[in-house]
Amino acid sequence: MTEQIRLRIDSQLAKDADVVCREIGITPTAAVSMFFAQMVKLRGLPFRPSDFPALDEYGVTLAQATAAEDSALAEIASLRRAGKLETFMGKL
Repeated sequence: MTEQIRLRIDSQLAKDADVVCREIGITPTAAVSMFFAQMVKLRGLPFRPSDFPALDEYGVTLAQATAAEDSALAEIASLRRAGKLETFMGKL
C-alpha cells in the first residue's frame, strides 16, 4: 500500500535533484522513499547536516583544508616555474 504526499520544495532544488536521480538511475520517488526508510530505521536523519561534509569525513577544519589547498597550489606553481611540471596526457 502506498500513500501520496505533497511536499513544498524549492523548484530549482527539485530540478537539480531530478537530474541527480536520473544520473544514478532512480526516480525522485525512490530517492525520497529511501530517505524516509533510513530516517525511520535510524530514528533520525541518515547523515549529519554540514556545510562541508567532506571536511567532516576527513576530520579537518575549513582552515586546515584551505591551508592544504594553498600549499598544493604553491607547490604546483613552483614546479611549473621550474619547468618540472609534466602535462598529463591521459595515460598512466
